[in-house]
Amino acid sequence: MSLARKEERISVEEYFELQRHSDKRFDFWDGKLVELEATTKAHNRIKRNIIRQLDVPLLRESDCELFDENVMTQLKSGRKYVYPDIVISCDPKDNDPLIVQFPCIIIEVLSDGTEHYDRTEKFFQYQRISSVEQCVFVSQKIMAVESYIRSTEDEWAFKALEQPDSQLVFPKLGITTKLKDIYEGISLKKESE
Repeated sequence: MSLARKEERISVEEYFELQRHSDKRFDFWDGKLVELEATTKAHNRIKRNIIRQLDVPLLRESDCELFDENVMTQLKSGRKYVYPDIVISCDPKDNDPLIVQFPCIIIEVLSDGTEHYDRTEKFFQYQRISSVEQCVFVSQKIMAVESYIRSTEDEWAFKALEQPDSQLVFPKLGITTKLKDIYEGISLKKESE
């Protein structure tokens, strides 16, 4: 399934009202809606495994908070809002009841219909949020995780992880997890398939 883009434009106020009363989720891009596809069981298992690895006392002690895909993240106030799979904020000013305004870590579990969108349009915008320190992309087809960590204002350090014992590091949180824990209970395609 691919992303459905609604061509009519609406105001940000209309968008918020739609999201309050709709069972569908839409990203908002300068007045246009991008309908998000339903997720797979594998997608949900991976997301749950990541949350299980991150939602530990160390996270709570750091005054950071983790939110999942049903909480909006602001890319540009009044212009762009999206639903990352997992977003973490460590900023005490992030007190809006509906929207994460100061994300520091964003994690996307890649789907067939959204992978290109997540890796291009959304990632381009994530990099422009000054509070974002790390973006992580997780495949649900093969054991493959990509981590981008901000090294300077305009530069990102990239690390590709593909082995069960490879460690995904979250420097901001002081948390490390192995890929085998992220992919626990997931049936993955073999290299030869």
